Amino acid sequence: MVRRVEPDAEGRRNAEIARMARRAVLRVVPSAEDPRAVAMLDIGQRSTQTFIGRNVAELAGLLERFDVIAGLRVHDTVHALGFDADRCRVVELEPPQKSRRLNRAGRTLQITPELLIAGTTRIRRPLGEPERAMRYLFEGDHRWLARRIESDVKALHALYRYGVLHGAVRLRWGFVDEMLATDWALPGDVSLRQQLKSAYDKDAVVDLVVGVAPGWADPWWQARRVRIVDVRFPEVIITRNERGEKLPVATHEIQAIRLAPEDAEPWAWRGIRARRRL
Repeated sequence: MVRRVEPDAEGRRNAEIARMARRAVLRVVPSAEDPRAVAMLDIGQRSTQTFIGRNVAELAGLLERFDVIAGLRVHDTVHALGFDADRCRVVELEPPQKSRRLNRAGRTLQITPELLIAGTTRIRRPLGEPERAMRYLFEGDHRWLARRIESDVKALHALYRYGVLHGAVRLRWGFVDEMLATDWALPGDVSLRQQLKSAYDKDAVVDLVVGVAPGWADPWWQARRVRIVDVRFPEVIITRNERGEKLPVATHEIQAIRLAPEDAEPWAWRGIRARRRL
C-alpha cells in the first residue's frame, strides 16, 4: 500500500502562487543593452508580440503585469527598457557555467546559449544571427525580423520550460552529455520527479513528450500516452498498451508531462511509431 503525504499549508500556497504566476520570455536584438527589437512570449496566454523601433518603448509598461521575466542577459534588458527589476523575479537563461574542461591537456569547451539550447531541446539552430536581424531592421523588413526573433523566443521558452521541469539543463557536445543545475523554478513549481512519482502512485495515464521539445502550435501532438509502472531515476519504466509491454525512458529525454485528459483514449500514441528505447 502506498502511503501518501499530504502537502502542508505552505506547500499548497507555494503551488498556487506558482500556478498563477504570470511569466514572460524575452528575445532582444541586437544586444541586451541596446534593445531595438524585442519579441515577448507570454507563457500563460501562449502568445507572442514583437516590438520594433519606437514601439520598444511600450514594453516597460506591459512587463508590469508579469511576475517572472526570463531571457538572455535579461537584467541588462529590463534596465535598458527602464523597467524596475525589483518588481518581479528576473530569470537569466544564460548558461549556468561558461566553459567545461574536456581533458587533462586543458582543452576547453565554451558553453554558449546556442549550444545549451540545442543540447537541451534538440532544436537545430535555435537562435538566429543578430547581424541578419539587424539587417532586416535597417532595411525596414519588419515582417522577417518579427519571424526571426519570435522563433528565437520560442526556443528560449523551450529551454526555460525544461529547466523549470528538471531543475537542470542539458549540455551535449561530442562525448559530453551532462546536466547543469538551474534555479529557474519558483518554490511551488512541480518538478518532473514529483510528477512522475505522483503518476505512479495514482496509476494515472499521462502524456509524455520525449526527445525534441514540444512544438509551439500544438505542444502535445507528439505525446506518448503511457502509464508509469516504475520510477528508478535516471530512468522510468512505462507501459504503452493494455498488454503491459514495458519500455524504459531516460528521464533527461522527457521534455514535457501532463495528466492525460479525462476523455482521452487510454493508449493513444498519436500515430507515432514506438521505438525499442526512447
